[in-house]
Amino acid sequence: MDYKIKSVVTIAVIVAFMASVAFVINNLESEITGAVVKPICDCLEDYDCDDNDPCTEDICLYADSCEAAICVNNRIPGCN
Repeated sequence: MDYKIKSVVTIAVIVAFMASVAFVINNLESEITGAVVKPICDCLEDYDCDDNDPCTEDICLYADSCEAAICVNNRIPGCN
């Protein structure tokens, strides 16, 4: 009979440990795992591509598709 009680207690401890680990990971929202929760876009609009150079035209290409969005900084002819 004693081994049955030890088995039940062992299983209860393991389940409680697993539940507490799941709770902690769920509440820290990827800070532990390093998982990416949402995609990081290069740009969403032209302003996001501003390189602080007045001699470039800053354009966000494919802004409607986050994964494909890319910044382009075209040099303005004749600008110094």
